[in-house]
Amino acid sequence: MSTPPFGPSSAGRAASSCAPLRGSCGRRSWCSRPTPTPTRLPFIRRKQVPAFTYIVVTEPLSPERLAPIGWRNRQGIEDARNLVHYYRLTPDNRLLMGGGDVGVPFGSRMDLDENERIFRELEAYIPEVFPSLKGVRIEYRWGGPVSVTVDMAPALGYVGDRRAVYALGCIGHGVALTTMNGQIVRDLILERRTPLTELFFVNRRVIPWPPEPLRFAIGHLIRGYMRLEDRILDRGPASP
Repeated sequence: MSTPPFGPSSAGRAASSCAPLRGSCGRRSWCSRPTPTPTRLPFIRRKQVPAFTYIVVTEPLSPERLAPIGWRNRQGIEDARNLVHYYRLTPDNRLLMGGGDVGVPFGSRMDLDENERIFRELEAYIPEVFPSLKGVRIEYRWGGPVSVTVDMAPALGYVGDRRAVYALGCIGHGVALTTMNGQIVRDLILERRTPLTELFFVNRRVIPWPPEPLRFAIGHLIRGYMRLEDRILDRGPASP
């Protein structure tokens, strides 16, 4: 059940790597791909940590099961929690439900693609949002890491001189952000000053994560606070 229906997942085995690029300026440059593996490249090791997010996918849903939901335009949805839930319909009318709690690894561990507790929480959350889907069968489950900075904002910039560029910290929003990041990386490599390179997260000072075991402890403290605040907000305002 751990293989996505849209092709094999290698998210949990992602490894930071570099690709040589050659711009119109004729100089050979390098771009660090924005993957969440923190240990391969020393110059970004403490700028980011991996946090694992998880997804479950239902069986195909019949028109009768979808009708009470009223999901006519099939929009992708993300809620306003700290540890967000995100969900959408696949082309074959499966519900993809992801997010919620995250996995925080110790040190260089990158083997947290599976988390039975979080999978169960996601499965239980589906009928809370969509009561008509109570008892729906789950057919796929998987997880993978996202890149997280201390201040929860992306970061792009040069490494040392201007021949190497890094991009990290999309925090799970890479589908939207990496399209823009690619344009920023292009401008940085070609040494162009553009409105994109003037954005606040380009060449900014990134607060470093502390070394282990302090990093692991701080990561779990942040996660615990976010979970607590989400639970309080889920209960709603107290009755007068």
